[in-house]
Amino acid sequence: MNLFENKRREDSARITIAQDFHQAANDICEKALNDAKAQLHPLIRNTELFQLRKRSEFVQALKLALARRIAQKLAIWMPELEAVFQFDESWIDDRNAWDGSIHLLVKVPHLSHKIKTLGKKLDSYLTPHLKQLGWSRFRKHQSTLEIQQVTPNELRHGIGYGAMFHAVYSVPVKVWPLKRTR
Repeated sequence: MNLFENKRREDSARITIAQDFHQAANDICEKALNDAKAQLHPLIRNTELFQLRKRSEFVQALKLALARRIAQKLAIWMPELEAVFQFDESWIDDRNAWDGSIHLLVKVPHLSHKIKTLGKKLDSYLTPHLKQLGWSRFRKHQSTLEIQQVTPNELRHGIGYGAMFHAVYSVPVKVWPLKRTR
């Protein structure tokens, strides 16, 4: 009887975790879309999403909004995060050439396996939500989210992912926490 109870508790915990990640991915996508639309001129905010994908300002706003919403969720799940930065895997001159992937650097006091696990789990729920938009940039990926960790030591010495902060073309952009202007 004890084995049966333990199995039922484990199954229940898995279902709860799956529901939490599903809800988190859904919230991230919905809020990021709303954030990106809010950046547009009021006359085009209600344009069909399929048409908005052609507007570079919307694409860039969505990319940034997704990164910020993901960063906020990670910060809730892991209070030890010091900062989150968005980076581009490669430097591309065409601002509308975003391939649909989100690359984040999380500044942490020390490397953690928990961040890798959370990132992979969130990605497994986030990717199907983004594919539902029907855009080719999301449909061709098995994975959308990449999270790398950077420590203060790497930043201080410009090694590992910390070297990216000394780049010429594509320096990581801070997406969390944002300074509030008064």
